[in-house]
Order: sequence, then C-alpha cells, then structure tokens
Amino acid sequence: MQRLCIIVILIVSLFANNGCAFFTPQIDSLENLNLVAATQVFDSNGKLISKLFEENRIVVSINNISPYLQQAIVANEDSRFFNHIGIDPIGIVRAIWVNLRSGGLVEGGSTLTQQLAKNMFLTQERTFTRKIKEAFWAIIIERKFSKQEILQAYLNQVYFGEGAYGVEAASQVYFGKHASELTLGESALLAGLPRGPNLYSPYIDNQAALERRKTVLAGMVKEGYVTQKQAEEAQRQPIVLIGKKKRVVQASYFLDYVANELVGRYGANRVYKGGLKVYTTLDSVVQQGAEAVLGQYQGGVLALDPRTGYIKAMVGGRSYEESQLNRTMVEVRQPGSAFKPFVYAVALSQGLTANSVIIDQPININGYAPQNYDKKFHGPITLKKAIRLSVNVASVKLGQQVGIDKVLDLAKNMGITTLVPQDNNLAAALGGLTQGVNLFEMATAYTAFANGGIVSRPISILKVLDENDQLLEEAHITQQSVLSSEVAYILTNMLQSVIEDGTGTPANIGRMAAGKTGTTDNYETAWFMGYTPELLVGIYVGNDNRTPVGISGTQVAGLWGKMMTQVVSGTKPTTFIIPPNVVTNIPICTDSGKRATPGCLEIEYSAFVKGTEPIVIDTQIRPKNQPKEKPEPSDKEKEKTPWWKLPLPRLPSM
Repeated sequence: MQRLCIIVILIVSLFANNGCAFFTPQIDSLENLNLVAATQVFDSNGKLISKLFEENRIVVSINNISPYLQQAIVANEDSRFFNHIGIDPIGIVRAIWVNLRSGGLVEGGSTLTQQLAKNMFLTQERTFTRKIKEAFWAIIIERKFSKQEILQAYLNQVYFGEGAYGVEAASQVYFGKHASELTLGESALLAGLPRGPNLYSPYIDNQAALERRKTVLAGMVKEGYVTQKQAEEAQRQPIVLIGKKKRVVQASYFLDYVANELVGRYGANRVYKGGLKVYTTLDSVVQQGAEAVLGQYQGGVLALDPRTGYIKAMVGGRSYEESQLNRTMVEVRQPGSAFKPFVYAVALSQGLTANSVIIDQPININGYAPQNYDKKFHGPITLKKAIRLSVNVASVKLGQQVGIDKVLDLAKNMGITTLVPQDNNLAAALGGLTQGVNLFEMATAYTAFANGGIVSRPISILKVLDENDQLLEEAHITQQSVLSSEVAYILTNMLQSVIEDGTGTPANIGRMAAGKTGTTDNYETAWFMGYTPELLVGIYVGNDNRTPVGISGTQVAGLWGKMMTQVVSGTKPTTFIIPPNVVTNIPICTDSGKRATPGCLEIEYSAFVKGTEPIVIDTQIRPKNQPKEKPEPSDKEKEKTPWWKLPLPRLPSM
C-alpha cells in the first residue's frame, strides 16, 4: 500500500502543473531554507533592546528545544513521524475518506515533513495540485535529511500565534523563557497552538488553552512519551504567562538609525530575515533619561561618549507614535549662541587668552548693529565673562577680529556639513546661518571640546554576528585632532563658568560640567549643549512649523540638568583632564583682565597655558557702591518661577 501511494504520487507530480517538478530549486541544507529569523539588537551591556523582523523568529538547534516539546509536537501532529518516508499512507487514506464524506477538501493528512515543505516552498491554497507538490517535496526532503534535521526545521518554522514564529520566539512571547527551559505543561500548551493559534492562545481564551493542553497531554500518554500520572500533574499546573506586551520599543529612533546602517551594509533581506545579532553602543539608563526630557515639547536629544563617539542615547522627537521623523538627524536649525564656542576656539587658537579684554559697546559694521539680549552693554569684559553671559556684541567683535572664514573652517573640520559660502558674514558669530545645523553634527563637533581637541565620530554598532555567531564586523573608533589639548581645556574651563554662574546655571548638577545655551530670534529654537568628562548631551527644542516654542536656552539647560541628575546618580564624579602645561584657578578681574585683588568688583578664576597667565596686578580703584554685574537677568528667579510666568522678550541670540 505504501509503495503504491509513493509511485502514484511520483507519477502524478511529474506531470502536474506542466511538469513543475523538473523546475524546483535544489535543497542542500535545511539550515539554508527559508527559515526567516529576526535580527536581535542589544545595548552596550548585552541587554536585548528589540528585534528587527518581518516575522518574529529566533532559530535554535534541536539541542536547545525541550524534549517535552519535541515529543508533544510529534505525538499530536504526526505520531508516525519517525517511521514514514515523508508521506503517511494511512493518514492519506483517512484524509481521502473524510474528504469524500464531506464533499470537499477538509482534511489533508499532512505529515510534519509535508507541512514543512508547504510552508517553505508552496502557497497556502487548498487544492489537490498543491497537495501533490507538497507530497513530492516531502519525499525529497526525507531522502536528503535526517529526522532530527527535519524536526528542527519544522519547530523553527511553525507559527504559534501572537506574532511568534518558531519555538524559541513562542517560548519567549508566552512564558518569557528559552525553548530549552520549557516544562511538560508549557510544552503541551505550545504544541497545541499550531492547529489554531487564535483559538487556543491563552492570551485570548484561557479555558480553550487548558482544554487543548489536556488533549495534547493525552496524545503524549497514548504514544508512550509520558505516564498518565505525569500528564495529570502537568494538567493541574496553572498557566503562568509573562504577559502580553504592547510593541512600544525603547529607543525607537535609535533602532531606526541602526536598521538603516545595517541595511546599507547587508541589505534589507538579511537584516530583517537573517537572524543577525547586533551589539550597539546604547546605554539603556541614559536612553531612559533622554526619553523623559522633551515632555510636550518637540525637539531632539542626543547623547555621546565624547571619548569614543559611542551613541549612548538618541531621541528624535517627543513621540515616535506621533512622528517617526528623527529630528536629531534631519532638522536643520539656527543654533543661536550654541555656535559661539567655535568663535572662541579660533580666538584661543590664535593666541588670545581667557582674560583677553573686549569692549562691549554699541557698534555698527556696514549697517550691521548687533544687540545684546538685555539691550545693555557691559563695557570692558574678559572673553571668559563674555561667553559666560553670552554677550552678542563681544562675539561679533571677536569674530571680526579672528576672521569668520576661520570660524567656519573650524566648524566644518569638526563635522558641520551644512555651512555654505553665504555664511561668511558676522551674523555667523551669533549662530545666524543660512541653513543652520543639525543636532547630530553639533554634538559631534562638541566632542572635541570635551575630548582634548579630538573629534570622535559617532558610532552606533559595536559588533555584528551572523546567525551562526560568526563575527561580521567590529567597530573601530574614528577620531581626528582639530584643536590643541590646551585650547580645548581652556575653552571647557570657560564653558564651565556658563553653568556655574552664567546663562546655563539650571544645568548645575553638583559636579564638573560645561556647556552653552542658545536661543534664536523669536524663541523659534532653544538649545543646550552640555558635557561632563564622560558624557555629552545635546538638546534642542523647537516646533516643526517654526512657531515660537516659548522657552530659552537657559530653560533647556534646566531640562539637561534634570536628565543628567538622573543619569549620573550613583556614579563617581570625574574631572576634566588638565594638560600638563596648563595652569588653573588664576584669579582675574573681569573688567581689566589683570590679576585680581580685593578691589575688583568681580573675580573669575581662569586657566592659561603656562607662561601666558597675567603677571600685572590690578590696582585700579573702583567705586565701592557699584553693584556687581549679574548674568542673564535673575537666573535664580528663573529657576523658581514657572517658565510660563516669565516675560517673553525678543531674544536676538543667547
């Protein structure tokens, strides 16, 4: 009977569908068949962040699948699996009889091998032609491969409901464990799902799942895999599920960024179906803090390790569900005063020092008359005080002195690609650019300030393994020296004062940090670029339609401070590395640039390359009742006063 069925099937299959059997693809390895596996993405600590897939599948070997599950599947789906040759004549006869009685194709009599062949090579149409092809393929598969190889392929391929393909994905979706760890009761429940995933899923109908599990256990007893006592004990066990999870993934913008990188290297088919393991630079703690920053504001947040360029967090908008646009990359905006450090970096590189004095007074350069945010002028001030208070006139005069073309060249060398020839004008000293900048490139450029003058190009992927855990690629840090370590440190020292007693005081987190605020005209965009020795975080806030966002860079500094307080909690404070030929904490009078004495109205403590620190003592006599100048009006009051109660003056740049 068995031989007759085989002969009939082989003869019919040769002529079915215009002899399609002669044009079928070659099978050399079941591992190379269409077992679509999800790509797994891990954070920097090896924690699984998410999976990239069209079908959620994790391919595992037969040795990593619970024997209970193997037995349950065989007992209930194909009890003669280990004895037939791909088709089961007894099952076929039974199916024919059922179909004849019903007057249609109701039962297929398919073996596990036939089901594997159907799902890998054929359509799901319920026709006799497809059944013939299915049987043909099953016989070929059985002749080429062992039963263990076939069972492994089937268990990795079959659908278990809830978006889970294969036993490993199913084990994690339902029980939060590996397929190798499944108990008898859990194995029986999963084995009952392929017949009707939507009918027997415990997430949908717990009672139906229990009844189906009972049927599967009975089948295992009948086939001698377990005893009646074992089956009864397993049936008494309650179904304990891990819980159905809504697919709202942490770091969605980052995952999109990584996926695009991978597709560019390996192609979409391998990325979404190839079972890659991708280890990334993401720090889940930093990412969690970054995702809480924006609230109802639109904007972007990017965190980098300035020492390596590793992307620690990326938030491309306030809600991924609302918009998948990654604003850290594609939004080009005016940076305002966040661009000023490039001007000061050039000045320091040309030999000016933190105590160099510039006169803040009204100017008109060929019709261009910049104003300070408070419409006031400070007279003689040091460069350090000028950047601390974000004085616009001082920045324009400094830009004119050092050459705006030199400023733009430095910015380009540090990673800013959106600058154009039309930017070669004095407005650029205040961040007034033709196009603007994006957060990704601004953060890249700022790594040089935090990293001793060396730009660290952003890296998101540490290594990629293929489906067999073979290394496909490994990250290499890409860096470029753009400033001397002395200039980078002295500028950092100047930017520390922004947080200590300047426009960025809400960013004070009680440990060493530096940064710069930026607010554009009409409050269209507000920035804060800040860093500690080991973490740089850039934030911009701005509406997509360019309407006023209603907060300043000082208030964004407050958002930065809240995030960083959370991120660094429990970590040991670190300090910026001081180059060996730099001296620090030299007391300077802010209105003369000379070494300070008690007669100075305001004293700042500055860093210098050895030999450039001032020697001349300030002996000027000043009126004692002259009030000490303060930074941007009432920063402490701003901290205490809700932002919506603050006045909204026009802010040219800050």
